[in-house]
Amino acid sequence: MIPEKFKQYIFHARREILEKMARGEAIDRRDIYLSFTRTLPAIISNGPAGLNASIKMIGLVPKEEFIEDILNKIREFISSGKKSSEEVLGFLLENIYDEDKIDFTKLGTLDLARKRTWTNLRNGGEAVLIFFTPPLTSFMIIADVEVHTEGAYFEYFNALHDLFHTFPHTGKVVGKHPTYIFKIKEIWDKSADRFGERIYP
Repeated sequence: MIPEKFKQYIFHARREILEKMARGEAIDRRDIYLSFTRTLPAIISNGPAGLNASIKMIGLVPKEEFIEDILNKIREFISSGKKSSEEVLGFLLENIYDEDKIDFTKLGTLDLARKRTWTNLRNGGEAVLIFFTPPLTSFMIIADVEVHTEGAYFEYFNALHDLFHTFPHTGKVVGKHPTYIFKIKEIWDKSADRFGERIYP
């Protein structure tokens, strides 16, 4: 079972800051930037392009039994027209950030650049993800990588990206980027007070 310490880091702390943003609460920009370190690990890969590290935004993966229902809700939300950033945040909190629907053994992202990471992982493989939230907290994930260029995960992560980053401005979801699903094999607590402690499995 994925440890609560990591769930708190990757899910609950992220949800809390989004809730504050959705309520329009005044938040110090430094706190927002710091909170987003939880979404921006360095992804380390090795393959035809050589050893490589790249910062990419990571998202949470719905359990398989819920993903089609969530996708239908996303499609309905998009088809109802352009929304404000606050409306998008409310939708995400209600439909995406539901702990019971999240598969915490997986993380996902898009490859917008399709350069060295894509060369290394386009056929799958293994990757290491390093999270660091100053001043002390760090986690290392060792994962097997699946690549999706169509299907539910592909549509979901492209829609999720565009809902947050482009839809409030354009009213469109147009992303068609390759999707990586990281299936977690190991979690290590690399925080300054732990010196590298494996906490999963």
